[in-house]
Amino acid sequence: MPPRDLVRLLIDKGVLTDQRVAEAMAAVPRELFVPEDRREEAYADKVLVTKWDDAGVAISSASQPAMVAIMLEQLRLDPGHSVLEIGAGTGYNAALLGRLADQVVTVDIDEDIAREARDRLAGVTNVEVRAGDGWAGAPDRAPYDRIELTIGTSDISVAWRDQLADGGLLVLPLWLRVGVQLSVAFRRDGDVLRGESVRDCGFQRFRGPNSGPEGFVAVGGGEFVVLDDASDAAPLRDVLRQSPREERAPVIDPGVFARIALDEPRTLALSDLSGALRPGLYDAGGAVVLDNERMLTYGSPAARDRLIYRLSTTRPLDRSRLRVTAAFADLPPPSQGWRFVRRSCVVDVAEGP
Repeated sequence: MPPRDLVRLLIDKGVLTDQRVAEAMAAVPRELFVPEDRREEAYADKVLVTKWDDAGVAISSASQPAMVAIMLEQLRLDPGHSVLEIGAGTGYNAALLGRLADQVVTVDIDEDIAREARDRLAGVTNVEVRAGDGWAGAPDRAPYDRIELTIGTSDISVAWRDQLADGGLLVLPLWLRVGVQLSVAFRRDGDVLRGESVRDCGFQRFRGPNSGPEGFVAVGGGEFVVLDDASDAAPLRDVLRQSPREERAPVIDPGVFARIALDEPRTLALSDLSGALRPGLYDAGGAVVLDNERMLTYGSPAARDRLIYRLSTTRPLDRSRLRVTAAFADLPPPSQGWRFVRRSCVVDVAEGP
């Protein structure tokens, strides 16, 4: 499949609407940016994982082309723009940025990943690849008209805000709760970042000393528990190793569980790293997990009872209507919606009209 067939596929899916982005994706051969033994998959609309950590958790990949297109459109790039990318990965997205903007700096925390991306981008003269901790950005080339993260984060670095030109756009996959990640396009308005567009997404986690408390923790049997605060995993291991009580699960709108996740501080998911997450809730003595048509209760039934009640009283969340704001100083609490206090910033999320 040539690149233009991938472009046609994404247009037909309704995720690619911008002519300049379509032209860039048609001009850059994705097979040159994936491992040689995966090239037959280069034009499938799926993630291609390229690196795993010692536990088997994916830490680098070639992002799903649909998500690449969505985020590039959120960036609203013009030919004269300068761009900072955090997470070089295979270099494919940087190659696209190089066609859509004037100058691009891309940073990856792994020297080997940066080196391979640099080799693949050798003929792209307006893209510079650096190895380093992307949390610090690249201040020597600031300010940037656009900044894009291709790695998920629960927090927002002050450096990204400061290195973004006032009025510029920062697009990043923002982890709010387990199973609720949003690709948010923030416009810088002085010291505040105001969300302009929101799309659903799922990305690997930001790594390094400034990664958040969320994570995948092995619980045995090839299973991992995904938590907003991985320090909660120790007591959960024993709970999740018990034989669960099984019952038929009610039919659940994903938007309902997304709203429950925003409301509930103790949301989890179980994963065997095949891609799908089985969501649930937990408390000090038990957990409940939704596994397709089954509801599995481990230990105390309190979390199960809480979930049943919430399922009967919760309306679906429409992610596209969410308004997201990030600030870096103390603010009065919002009158509605949800507040997430991170180490570096405060994220307020509300539903728009």
